[in-house]
Amino acid sequence: MSDAISVSAPISGTDKTLSFEAGKLAQLADGAVVGRIGDTVLLATATASRSVREGADFFPLTVDIEERTYAAGKIRARSSAGRASRPTRPS
Repeated sequence: MSDAISVSAPISGTDKTLSFEAGKLAQLADGAVVGRIGDTVLLATATASRSVREGADFFPLTVDIEERTYAAGKIRARSSAGRASRPTRPS
């Protein structure tokens, strides 16, 4: 396992610092970087196959974005199908 790499620099005109860290999180991914600016944190990961698929004449790319808003106090209600039903008293 390689050592973690950290790079940071102040942003001119503001009191915020931009920093990047690699090698600390998501160590099973082929590449992972954590970016921070102020209170905002971003985790970017990349994985790749070790072999080439036969007949693939293009470079397939998939981007998955998952926004976590519950840290800001915004919790979306799940559908009623996703909730476990509570037992009721017999009538």
